[in-house]
Amino acid sequence: MPVLAPPKAKLLDFISCKALAKRGLTEQTCKLYEYGTTTHNGQAVQVATYRDQKGAPIAQHLRYVDKKFRWIGDTSNVQLWGQHLWRQGHGGGTNMFVVVTEGEIDALSVSQVQGNKFPVVSLPNGAQSARKYLAGNLKWLSQFSRIVLCFDSDEPGIAAAEDAMNVLPLGKVAICRLPRKDANEMLMAGEGEKLRDLLWKATPVRPDGIVNAADLWDELIRPGATAVCDYPWPMLNAMTRGFRKGEMVTLTAGSGTGKSSICRELTYHFLKAGLRVGGINLEESLQRTLQGIVGIHLNKPIHLDPTLATREEIKAAFDQLLGTGRLFLYDHFGSMDPDRLIEQIRYLADVEQVDVVFLDHLTIVVSGIADLDERRALDVTCTKLRQVVEQTGIGLILVSHLKRPEGRGHEEGAQTSLSQLRGSHAIAQLSDLVCGAERNQQGDVAERSELQLRLLKNRFSGQTGPVDRLVYDQDTGRLVVPMSHYFGT
Repeated sequence: MPVLAPPKAKLLDFISCKALAKRGLTEQTCKLYEYGTTTHNGQAVQVATYRDQKGAPIAQHLRYVDKKFRWIGDTSNVQLWGQHLWRQGHGGGTNMFVVVTEGEIDALSVSQVQGNKFPVVSLPNGAQSARKYLAGNLKWLSQFSRIVLCFDSDEPGIAAAEDAMNVLPLGKVAICRLPRKDANEMLMAGEGEKLRDLLWKATPVRPDGIVNAADLWDELIRPGATAVCDYPWPMLNAMTRGFRKGEMVTLTAGSGTGKSSICRELTYHFLKAGLRVGGINLEESLQRTLQGIVGIHLNKPIHLDPTLATREEIKAAFDQLLGTGRLFLYDHFGSMDPDRLIEQIRYLADVEQVDVVFLDHLTIVVSGIADLDERRALDVTCTKLRQVVEQTGIGLILVSHLKRPEGRGHEEGAQTSLSQLRGSHAIAQLSDLVCGAERNQQGDVAERSELQLRLLKNRFSGQTGPVDRLVYDQDTGRLVVPMSHYFGT
């Protein structure tokens, strides 16, 4: 494994780009990628300079004579190596493809056999880094009509290429199978033309999803999805059999009912259970989200009155709950492009390895789409959300608004139903679980504090109907199940 130096380590200067005769690489190829040689701590090294997402040099990968490697600089946000050379739309045409290799020497070899005219990039840390860096640079890779993975032909390389198929766009990815260990071995063996032919003939895998039922015995007896965590409220937990990854859960209620409060309680509960959580809150500032979650930990509504806790108490709660690095928040307010939303969710799933993502709320996502009406935009967005859940295996909890019913409104405690989901039947059809929340905001003090949860759809167990009745505790800022609810009084 490469040794990571301190992030602020100074990058090396005076790098000489010469031909690497022992590798069969020309000076022209090395100069194009700025791959050169210098000395570091008195030793000769080969140097590959990596850039950040804006193209600025931030890190260098050093290769020593004894084939040991070392990083200097900041590797936290690097592009694929060589990515800056191939601007978006480079070369034109609809048949453009990009080749991704495991290492810099192989990238140079592949580029050279193609006359240094076609995009070739390399993974920063070999096969084991494939999923992370391919997902992190997915937007750039997706512009190409074909993505050819040219990894080493050893067991780790083959496994990494197969795994990468789950990250990259379906129908675009091809795996180039090499007869030798890697691309540079083929170049050194005088098989450059054969390597080029293999690259150009690599065919994208397009699974049609059709299987013969006679081959599905193992699927029949495979254990079903099991809960990774319970829900914080007993009746909801009993009727759903807990929270499972790979499911899409919709929370719906009238405006101002308390949907965001429910999401914060669930976020806190999942964090305490050890899950990794992503939050995309499009109508709430980062500060409000943090105040809500830390306030739950303190059992004090510090968003209403910060003086309810000392700075030391807030800092201790912050460190205990969020210092674990398991909560990831998206810094954005207002509407956003659905494709951009999917990119963010994929990143959270593939790179940050979150277990569950909260999206609050669905309606605002589509509010900025000018060329589609709301119903159609919701249909398209829900389908994409369902796809990303299936492909990544995360749990997704999304908030959806309701359309106004006839007569008594939801703000006055009207009962929720699937038919009232705003804008699109796709929300109900594609969700595994739909939970409504009901509260009479115009009632007396007791009514205004009570929030009734109702299962509107439950694909896993089929059980639906009213579940827990939550009460908002003014002193703690928490949604709790009153003791009377446990004893049926």
